[in-house]
Amino acid sequence: MKTVCQSCGTAFAGTSGHCAVCGGVCLRSDPWSAPPASAPSHTPLVRSRIPGLEGTWLKVEGANPSGSFKDRVMDVLVREAVAEGAPGAVVASSGNAAVAAATHCARAGLPLLVLVPEQVPAPILAMVQLRGATILRAGEGPAAVHHLAKLVSGKYGLPNLASTFSASGCEWACRSIGHEIAAQLTDREVTTIAASVSVGPVLLGAARGLSESGRLFPRMVAGQAAGCAPIARAFSEGSAEVRPWEGPVETRATSIADRLTGYAPEGTFFLNLVRAGNGTVGAADDARLREIRTDLARYDGLDVELSSCAAVAALLESGLGGEESVCILTGAGVKETLTGWEPASPGAGVDEFFRSVLKDPGGAKEVDQWIHEYQL
Repeated sequence: MKTVCQSCGTAFAGTSGHCAVCGGVCLRSDPWSAPPASAPSHTPLVRSRIPGLEGTWLKVEGANPSGSFKDRVMDVLVREAVAEGAPGAVVASSGNAAVAAATHCARAGLPLLVLVPEQVPAPILAMVQLRGATILRAGEGPAAVHHLAKLVSGKYGLPNLASTFSASGCEWACRSIGHEIAAQLTDREVTTIAASVSVGPVLLGAARGLSESGRLFPRMVAGQAAGCAPIARAFSEGSAEVRPWEGPVETRATSIADRLTGYAPEGTFFLNLVRAGNGTVGAADDARLREIRTDLARYDGLDVELSSCAAVAALLESGLGGEESVCILTGAGVKETLTGWEPASPGAGVDEFFRSVLKDPGGAKEVDQWIHEYQL
C-alpha cells in the first residue's frame, strides 16, 4: 500500500494518513478496488420529491448492514488489521463508526475496544454491546476519544480504526460510493455531490471515486450542524485555516459534531479542496435539521439520522440540487426514531384523512362504528 502526501508530495509505504515529513494529509495513490471476498454494497439511489430538491438523487447509505457509510470504512480497516496479525483493535466514535467497527470485528473474530463520548445515546451502546465489543466512555465529544484512541494505539500497538483522514483507508474506502454512483447513473452527468461531514473523508472519497470512474470531478457541497461547525465557520468567514470549535456544542447531530481539537489541519485540507472546486460548506441549526428529517420521511419515505440532514440543508441553500446532483445520506435514523423522536409536524389525523384524502367527512365516524359493531 502506498500513500502520497498532498502537501509535500512525499510517498510512503503503509496506511498512515499523516505525512512523517510535513504532517500533511496522505491519500492512497491506488484507485479504489474492493477487497477480496468483500460483498459489493450498492446502496440505493432514490430521487427526491422534497420541494426545492426535486429530482436530486439521494444515496441511501443507511442501507448498509450497520446502518451507515462507516461500513465501507470498517470493511477496509478491519481487513487490514487482521492481515497485520493484530491481537485486537481500538476505535473512537460518537456512534456510527463504533457500530460499524463492532460489526466487522465480530465477523473477523477481532477483539475491539470502543471509545465513546459520555453523551452517546443508549441505543448506540446497545448495538455495540450486542456485537460483543468492549466499551469505554470518556470525554465530551469525538475529539477527546480520538486523542485517547491515539494514546491507546501507540502504547499497545493496536490498529486505530479512525474514520478521519489519519487513516488513509477511510477516504479510500469512501471512493467506493463514487464508483457506485457512476455505475448506477450511467446515462447521466453528476456535477455535484453533497454530504454531511465532521472533517470530510466521505465527501472527498466519493468525489474522487466518481473521478476514478472516468467522470469529471464534481463540485462538493458539505453540510455541518450549526451547533458545532468549525469548517462551515471558516468557509463563511473566508478564513484560510480551520480552527477547533471552542464554544459549547449545541446540537443533537452527534455524528458530525466534532470540535476537531488536535486535527483541525485535516479540516483545513478538506476546506481548501472544497474551495478549489468551487464548492460550498453550509451549516443548519437543529430546528432546520428536524424539518428536513421530517421532509425526507414524508416526501421520500426515508428515515435518516439528524446528522444526514445537514447535507440536504447545505444543498438546498446552495441551489445546486437537481438531476445532476447526488446527496449522500450518511446514516439511518431508526436509532433516533425509536428513542422518543418527535417529528417537526404531526401526520394527518384520522378525521382529516377521511375528509381530505377520501373526500368522506363522515368516514371516520363510520369506521369507528364498525370497530364497535364487530368488537374489533
